[in-house]
Amino acid sequence: MTMPTNDEMTIAEDLWNYLRLNQEIEPAECILVFGGHDLGVARRAVQLYQEGFADLLLVSGGKAHVSTGSSFPTESDAIVDALISQRVPRENILAERLASNTSENFWLSAELLRDDGLDLHKFLIVQKPYCERRTLATARRRWPSRHVQITSEVVTFADYCARDIPLQRILSMLAGEILRLESYARSGLIEIDEPVPADLVDGAHRLQEAGFNARSISAATK
Repeated sequence: MTMPTNDEMTIAEDLWNYLRLNQEIEPAECILVFGGHDLGVARRAVQLYQEGFADLLLVSGGKAHVSTGSSFPTESDAIVDALISQRVPRENILAERLASNTSENFWLSAELLRDDGLDLHKFLIVQKPYCERRTLATARRRWPSRHVQITSEVVTFADYCARDIPLQRILSMLAGEILRLESYARSGLIEIDEPVPADLVDGAHRLQEAGFNARSISAATK
């Protein structure tokens, strides 16, 4: 396993700081929780529910990133279980179990809400910290008529890296996010306010060249 140098960790923290938006958030009609390998989204969603930001939670995510050995068939099932274990009532939770990428999270969540007769327009999205910027940019393209805010677990880069997620995976995710932002914006798949800074794109390439490339655009990952 490739271990990052101090310089590579500095690059990674710069990417982290850019990818997080730290938005001021307000109450919404629905908390939309995105799936993935990191159950920090469930902890943040519970906190928001308990603080009264919304009564309804919609969890979206298929089986793409269910961790090895998980007893749950989809990302959504793992997150729903975590929510219920923290006393979020099951009747307040909807689950979308098919989405395999960010665009599908929005598309299939909208389909589920429509099928349930729910016409909602104000959403608070809960994502992994480093996915905030790309997810909001995707929302602007996929849900232009809805009011969307985004938040994530409140955690520093150092504390996040001290958890049980391997550094190899974290740095690969950060580099992949930056290069997806740059590529998807250029192709019109997402909508961003300004180009990704060139030094961050260069930093992402440096990380991938150093071996942190599990989330390269060519990789078969979300």
